[in-house]
Amino acid sequence: MSTLTVTNIKATGETASRPVSGVAAVWCDLDGTGTIAIDNSFNCSSATDNNTGNYTVAFSNNLGNANYSLTGGGSNRRVVVIISRAAGNTNLYTQDHNDSTNEADSDPTCFHICGDLA
Repeated sequence: MSTLTVTNIKATGETASRPVSGVAAVWCDLDGTGTIAIDNSFNCSSATDNNTGNYTVAFSNNLGNANYSLTGGGSNRRVVVIISRAAGNTNLYTQDHNDSTNEADSDPTCFHICGDLA
């Protein structure tokens, strides 16, 4: 496989280019119910079920640091809350948006991360 090094990218059919750093470094569609599983992803190597609604997702390739942006959501009005961020993984949980004290499993739990790869 070859590596193409660029500063900006533009997809076929797009009229504007964008910086490479604005492209998702990680995205994940996680089934957080029962025996958890990554249903689909980019740059995710594994997922760990830490407790009800509490997951750690490891990255295939580390990010440059832990100062990245993570946005996500889940089924049945679940919100994704970041517990901790590291260059090689993120720990998060899902909770009902009406009750911030109840963590709950969710399928799907989806998130994406923007940041620089190491």
